[in-house]
Amino acid sequence: MSIRNFRPVNQLGAEYLGVLTVVSALGGALVATTWIRADVAALPGTILWCLALMAAALVTAPAQPPRMGMLCLAWLLSGLLMFASAMGFYTAVLEARGKRVEATVTQVREGRENGRHLYYALADPEGTRIPGELGAWPGAEVGANHNPEGEVGARVTVIRDPEGLVDPRLPDDVDAPSAVFNWLVAFTMTAVACMLAGRPLKPRVVVRQPRETSETGRSRARRQRRKRRLRRS
Repeated sequence: MSIRNFRPVNQLGAEYLGVLTVVSALGGALVATTWIRADVAALPGTILWCLALMAAALVTAPAQPPRMGMLCLAWLLSGLLMFASAMGFYTAVLEARGKRVEATVTQVREGRENGRHLYYALADPEGTRIPGELGAWPGAEVGANHNPEGEVGARVTVIRDPEGLVDPRLPDDVDAPSAVFNWLVAFTMTAVACMLAGRPLKPRVVVRQPRETSETGRSRARRQRRKRRLRRS
């Protein structure tokens, strides 16, 4: 392939990817903090997610996105990227400065999500309140029935952020390789969809039949009469 025939990554697809990645990263970092309770984080996350599609569509303004279906697919995949960004954010914070402590449950709260989900307020060994809430109990599995539940006074080992930026997590939930892998998979899927969405549409080739003139019509009629005479003879 010659250098002249080489085409770099389409610019529109790169712009789509930039918008969706930035918004997903900001949204993921926001919902992973203690500023927003985990059971209500879906609302601001959904708002940011919708704003991501609007921002991506405005990249081509005032014209319409050439491949709106593929752009919507990329936007849907960016939701996975937002979840992966949230996981990556709290994992990075707790890996960098987290402290493992034996905490005590001081309060149990039932979340607002559909289905039963408990959140635990914790205190460190000195009795100081740990910012945020623990959203999973050891041994509990997502979607499983009859999961173990903690109660006030129970003790649990967690990794906490001394600065209180992110919620405390169970040690098994702080897995840097898994967080990086999940983010790369979500980013790759979003990137492929963005590149496909940014491809220019192929121009339609319209083949026009020549308009039949009166002279052409008379010539065709003479040929048809000649053929009929030959068949009769």
